[in-house]
Amino acid sequence: MKKQSLGYLLALCLLSSPLYAEVAAQTEYLYTVQPGDNLSTFSQNILDTTKRWPEVARYNKLRDPQVIKPGQVLRIQLPWLKNYPAEARIESLSGAVTLNDQPAKVGDMVAAGARLETAEGASVRLSLPDGSTLNALDQTRLEAKELSKKQQEGYFSAVFRLVTGRVDAIKKKYPEGQAPLSIEAMHGTIGVRGTHFRMGQENGNTLAEIENGLVSFGDAALAPPIALAAAQGAVGDGVHAPVMIPLLPAPQFPDMSLDFPPAAIQFSMLALQGAKGYRGELSADAGFAQLLGPVSAEGDLIKISGLAEGEYWLRLRAVDEHGLQGMTATTRFIVKQHVAAPAMKIALKPTSLSFVGNRLLIDWQGESGLKYQCQMSASHSYDFPLVDIVVKNTELSIPTPMQGRYYVRVRGINAEGVKGDWSEELAFDVR
Repeated sequence: MKKQSLGYLLALCLLSSPLYAEVAAQTEYLYTVQPGDNLSTFSQNILDTTKRWPEVARYNKLRDPQVIKPGQVLRIQLPWLKNYPAEARIESLSGAVTLNDQPAKVGDMVAAGARLETAEGASVRLSLPDGSTLNALDQTRLEAKELSKKQQEGYFSAVFRLVTGRVDAIKKKYPEGQAPLSIEAMHGTIGVRGTHFRMGQENGNTLAEIENGLVSFGDAALAPPIALAAAQGAVGDGVHAPVMIPLLPAPQFPDMSLDFPPAAIQFSMLALQGAKGYRGELSADAGFAQLLGPVSAEGDLIKISGLAEGEYWLRLRAVDEHGLQGMTATTRFIVKQHVAAPAMKIALKPTSLSFVGNRLLIDWQGESGLKYQCQMSASHSYDFPLVDIVVKNTELSIPTPMQGRYYVRVRGINAEGVKGDWSEELAFDVR
């Protein structure tokens, strides 16, 4: 297989012939031959296979490939080093998740041969030994085919098989060939060194969506792999050669600054040409480390139910006619229970005001169980009220103010401290 011209791309192929070829690594391990080393012990202890020595000899341009000497320094590509078992770790999960048909829990280790399954509305987040993360979203079955590492230089390699569902991966970037990650699906394999991508196996199609980075995707039986960069995707159906499809841009949310009541969280996304619906995830943290569940909509209307009071983050992607999900937009919103203000109808009439001696008496009609806030001001604005007092009954007696025009208003306050609307103000003159 020829080296790809895309730098760090990994070669892709059908699962029916799951070759996993990577480009030549630029990062090397330098091994100093020790006393007592010979070709046999060196190949068994250092190399991934005893048949690898001829490649090492050619790579180092040895004059005599049958002899190694103490002190001799050998350059070895990282993929040629001996493999040791490695494990991924479950960092978080929500809903019903099983590992090898048993309930999974945070801290469980995932080794080669393991099976992860998420039920409807569930998700699980894996941390790979190289610091990368892999999210298996709801209704996903994911199998770990290979998890290996090298004792030297921190090399790590992983191959997962996506049977059904969706994964969202953020691959930490490493030097070329040092930490490859490959995810196989029905109609292709996507390989990557450092990027953020999604892969789905839905309705018989394999979907690839690239948020950033550069990968290749294809079906070797149909055509050479195609290059996919940021904001590009492709669909593999096993019949047609995949072609690059521009992903829809990040959608726009409406104003999300107002608090949402728990029973009525719904809003319409701003119009986006080509969007047939929306898909995304809900989280209780800004980093989406703990997913609470999926969010989906056909059309522009988004509905979410079952949330308690609190702070939430939502990320959504528009879905196009091919079923590809576009670039991600994220927003924060607040769910808060709004206590409806009681009617607290307060009536102020001209007869509510009377002068008794040198005092002004204000009375009104109210409701039982309320307290009342009464304000008197020399202006409609009430910015600097002359009187601002809370009383438990429906009347207030204050000294008669000096000559001038004044305004009075009253509102009720219930036992929970909820304030009702102000009454119609009543104007009066003191002469």
